[in-house]
Amino acid sequence: MKANWILAGVGVAVGIGILVAVGVLWAYGYYLGPISRLATDWGSFGSVMSGAFTLLSSFATIGTLLFLYLQQLKGEERQNAQDADNLVKQQKHDIVVEKQLAALTFEQYLNHRKVFIERLNEQSIFFRGDIGFADPDRVYTAMFVKNSPSHCEYKVEVGKPENATAYDLTDCLAIYASISELLENYRDMEKHLILVQKIVHLQGCLGMSYVGGHKEGDIFFMGLNAGLNIYDISKTLQRIERVFNSILFFTGNEKVASIQHKGQSSLIRDGLYKTLTEYHRAKGGVELRHQIEALPFLHELYEISQFHFVVTERILEETYIELAGIFSHHDEIEKLKDFDYADRLTDIILYEIKGAKEQYGNNPDKMNILNRADNCLWAAMEHLGVVR
Repeated sequence: MKANWILAGVGVAVGIGILVAVGVLWAYGYYLGPISRLATDWGSFGSVMSGAFTLLSSFATIGTLLFLYLQQLKGEERQNAQDADNLVKQQKHDIVVEKQLAALTFEQYLNHRKVFIERLNEQSIFFRGDIGFADPDRVYTAMFVKNSPSHCEYKVEVGKPENATAYDLTDCLAIYASISELLENYRDMEKHLILVQKIVHLQGCLGMSYVGGHKEGDIFFMGLNAGLNIYDISKTLQRIERVFNSILFFTGNEKVASIQHKGQSSLIRDGLYKTLTEYHRAKGGVELRHQIEALPFLHELYEISQFHFVVTERILEETYIELAGIFSHHDEIEKLKDFDYADRLTDIILYEIKGAKEQYGNNPDKMNILNRADNCLWAAMEHLGVVR
């Protein structure tokens, strides 16, 4: 609309200029008569013509300026239209790029999560199917808290224990450190219960569940196999350590210090056994299961055999050595199911008790201890089926 008014103004200016110039010439000829032969008349005519054409050129200049202004406006309109078009194209391009980046991030997230789960399943294969991972996606989400289909990070920073979130990497490291410390306690029964709880809890944080066969000496926590065997504590620690180190490597962190050797100590085994069988707070929640009914009596006999009548000598040294060897691993426990093995073992213990009774027959206190050992042996022999 503005351009039309400017064009009209240009036409009016030019028209007025022409009209004025022609009108002056017409008026000059009409009132002054025909063509004169006098020089003075031509001089006057020249002055009139000069004024007329000066007026014409002024209006023409005004029209030119208006025309140039019109061209500038059209140029600005074209530029604005082009800028708007470019903006729309750029926005469309940005949307396409954003979608491509989102698709790339989503693919990275899926691949990262897939590799993580595959690594967990490799641990299950390594331990010959003794452990499984029922919900590996939960483990991935707990370890990589910031990851989602729209965001993917490959490194997890370890924070302070007080700032840990349940099941995250920092929480797992704190539990692992606590287990390492508790494994050095051999007498405190309450700490033994906490140790079992921590081991079960850390396995849960790592997504581990025991799916192997039941063995003699398996520990059950709240009715479920805890994947912890009293005769092979180090095996459980090895599984935890290996799975945890695999996760730490994947999150870009250093491995943890090994603790599996702490589970090989007979002191932690004997202390934990005593807690699970005698401590009142262990009843109901934590249970030690045996299929070989002779084992509780052999354990009591093992404890009696460590009494010292002489400072440097156990009361039943050979019995202690034999039973310590049996309790060193659940595979040794299985040998008790073999009649010949059980018969040979009980013969060794029987003869040693008999010899000790002959040696200390005049000492009532020592005989009471030896009679307890003898009763435990006969009860074990009865359950093993080797009673003569």
